[in-house]
Amino acid sequence: MKKRVLVPLALAATVALAGAGCSSGDDGGAGGGGSTITVGQWRPGPLASTSLVSKMLADNTELESEHAVDVSVEYYTNLQALYTDLARGRIDVVVGGPEAFASSALQGAPISVAGSLSRSNAAILSEGEEFTEENLRGARMVAPSTTGTWAAVQLEIEDKTGLVANEDYEVVNGESPTGSIQQLAAGTADFAMSWGEAIAAAEPQFPNVEVVADAEELAIDDKPFIQFVVAMNTDNVDHEVAERLMAAYADQVAWMEENPDEVEVVAVQEGNTEGVILSMIEEGRSNFDVHAFPGPEADELRTTLQRMADAGVIEGVPGDSFFNAGK
Repeated sequence: MKKRVLVPLALAATVALAGAGCSSGDDGGAGGGGSTITVGQWRPGPLASTSLVSKMLADNTELESEHAVDVSVEYYTNLQALYTDLARGRIDVVVGGPEAFASSALQGAPISVAGSLSRSNAAILSEGEEFTEENLRGARMVAPSTTGTWAAVQLEIEDKTGLVANEDYEVVNGESPTGSIQQLAAGTADFAMSWGEAIAAAEPQFPNVEVVADAEELAIDDKPFIQFVVAMNTDNVDHEVAERLMAAYADQVAWMEENPDEVEVVAVQEGNTEGVILSMIEEGRSNFDVHAFPGPEADELRTTLQRMADAGVIEGVPGDSFFNAGK
């Protein structure tokens, strides 16, 4: 049975329609493939580890000089405005889930993926209940159900158990990764889906909540799916600049993994609970995996999006230009 198209993905398509055919002009961002890049970053709260990469790259003048890029970050609290500004070329790059960018590209927005940033660290949690077909059937799952991450994870659950969301088990919207865990801990659900910093922060707060299926166990293929990508407006950023930007991201991530204590200082300054980002980086739970497109990761992302489109959880899959960083 076909599942509904997720609300934020439809929203992204709407703002893409408003932005298609618009360009940033001489005063916009990278303007014509130059090295100045404005990264738009959604910031609903403390900066997540994936968001810290852009912030720390923008502060790393030595690395920027090495790769001939000049990165600045503009923060948004309104997700619709962020997508609109990317589609219209008011900003050059956004780090986020690929599903929304694909929806915008399908509607004609000049958006392509420069590369991958990280793989899924989404997991299923419970208060001791094993994650099995028997236990999930008829149970209640709380999840951020309007996100692209849930769109992918529900297909992983179906692959592992044969159970379909909202048919064989109930799905309740948890609003956010943190909210989902809180609802589970409050006893309003049997299972929760969450990811990233929310899981790390919940461990000391809710000792009875535990991960019962991690991203590796849920994966349909041999690796967790690509959760966050670096998307760009191709009117503003050309392929050569995109390659240099992705090389800078790769070096920044490598530095962060080698210097977790220094990252922790910045993370706490940016609102994170002490120890959360440190533990994620030290234990590899940020799941960084930086690769420029095109390449095997681009083909992998196409396969993931096609699987989601076939199941009806996204509207479709864009053409080749979406996966080759404007080449």
